[in-house]
Amino acid sequence: MEDLQGIRGRVRAHRFQRRTLHSWAFAQQITFTRYKAARAGAAFLLVDPAYTSQTCPGCGHISRANRSARGRFVCTRCGLAGHADHIAARNIATRGIAGWAAINQPHATGLPSPRRDRESKPPTTGGS
Repeated sequence: MEDLQGIRGRVRAHRFQRRTLHSWAFAQQITFTRYKAARAGAAFLLVDPAYTSQTCPGCGHISRANRSARGRFVCTRCGLAGHADHIAARNIATRGIAGWAAINQPHATGLPSPRRDRESKPPTTGGS
């Protein structure tokens, strides 16, 4: 999911839209979504939304010119076209998968682990 922290400061809204924008409960939305994902056994991860609406999911080209119109995305390099929100959602999903893969990498430093040492030694018997 897109990390919405600081969105009120980043978004410029028309005077009549400010009340609606500032009454949205972004933290509550994240909390509810995190809770429901955990309940369903699904992964939940917040990703940085920077340039997701300007990045081509096909070739990775980032350009302001990719957004020729408000709701339209057309890559200036490979020609991939689609709805801007759909393209941004695909990019957020891709970043989420990449972020989740990075989190789930095994810790392979080669250094000894106290847990590993504890598990590999036979238990000591107390007494006689």
